[in-house]
Amino acid sequence: MAGLSDMTTGSPTKLLLRFAVPAIVGNMVEQFYILADRAIVGNHVGAGAFSAVGAAGEPIFMFMALFIGTQTGIGILTAQHYGAGDEEGVASVIRNGAYVVLLEAAVMTMLAMFLSEPLLRALGTPDELMADAAAYMKFYLAGQISIAACFAAFQVLRALGNSKVPMLIVVFSSFMNIGLDLLFVTVFSLGTTGAALASTLSQIAAAILCLLYAFRAIPYFKQAFQKPKPDKSMLIKTVRISLPAGAQNVFVYASGSVLQRIVNSFGVTAIGAFTATSQTESLIRHIYLGLGSAVAAFTGQNIGAGNFQRVKQGAGAAAKLTLIFSLILTTFFWLFGKAFMGLLVNDKAIVDLAASGIRISGLFFLSMGAMQALHHFLSGAGDTVYPMKNSGMEGVSRIGLALILTGNSAAGVWGIWITTGLAWTLAALLSLKRYFKGTWRGKRLVG
Repeated sequence: MAGLSDMTTGSPTKLLLRFAVPAIVGNMVEQFYILADRAIVGNHVGAGAFSAVGAAGEPIFMFMALFIGTQTGIGILTAQHYGAGDEEGVASVIRNGAYVVLLEAAVMTMLAMFLSEPLLRALGTPDELMADAAAYMKFYLAGQISIAACFAAFQVLRALGNSKVPMLIVVFSSFMNIGLDLLFVTVFSLGTTGAALASTLSQIAAAILCLLYAFRAIPYFKQAFQKPKPDKSMLIKTVRISLPAGAQNVFVYASGSVLQRIVNSFGVTAIGAFTATSQTESLIRHIYLGLGSAVAAFTGQNIGAGNFQRVKQGAGAAAKLTLIFSLILTTFFWLFGKAFMGLLVNDKAIVDLAASGIRISGLFFLSMGAMQALHHFLSGAGDTVYPMKNSGMEGVSRIGLALILTGNSAAGVWGIWITTGLAWTLAALLSLKRYFKGTWRGKRLVG
């Protein structure tokens, strides 16, 4: 079939790189457009608007966390059924997964319209940022259904070994988003609302393009909806596998939201610096997520095929690639961190604080990468509950360490970045222990 890749044969390192590079490029382009979105707001509207968009960031992803987790579960099931050669199973996963994702997105969109402002106030968002943050959050989340459809289709394609088409669609929608940003923010002067509207319209376009491609080029999608009636057993399996992944995301974003409240107590400059470093860390995380999606697809297909020795070979190749990526990224941000932050916002105080913050985070990039690779490996094997527990532990330790370190006069505001790095390290070490324990061997979802 066009664009699909059987990862049960061939060099694990070459397969991972061949899959990961397009996924990383797509993720980086997507994150660069988000950075461009922030930069356009920061430079054309002002530092206050830049900070407002940042204050809304973690709450936005809290609302999106559940269906993002569901599409992860759909990808895992797709990869294992595909690796096992079960075509009807792949079609059933696509059909039933679509029902679950769209229902979740519809419910979360309605909740977001009512709860955005109360949540922002509960997180201690300063009054001078509230109006812009609430407007951005509502307009962005109005497009959740299109985002859900796009993410789910992307995840199925990647599970089938096709990372190139999602990359091309992301590149197109990202440039569309930047163009609309410039139009709405700089020409029509719509401020943060214009930036959110640009993102929503771009996601709708991406969803349409992805679904058109999938139904024309991938027979599994056509086969999926020849029987529109839901399959109860597959619905239950999808929910059972997806809920831990969704809960995992909720833990991550909830801890980020609590950390945002702590950051808010340090004032607008700290909020702006945290926004800049958070967006940069998100960019870096999505590089690791590109590799992680390759690891999950490789692991899922080979677990489905019952080839456990090959699964371990893939884990070793992923470890080497993670180390190489981490050394490159840490070096870059230690050398050019301040210049990079200056691209996002033109406020000197924010840039200086953010540059120091990203250098601290850079010391822990290897931990972030190892954590992501191990989570994707375990999830691809079907061991989805452990990454959820591990993320919950990461969230709790992140909050606890933040309260301790930011309250300590020796660490102060620097505790914001130290605590995140330490939480990544602890989560990575515990996930590594889980890998060597070998529990994942008994978590196969097919056969």
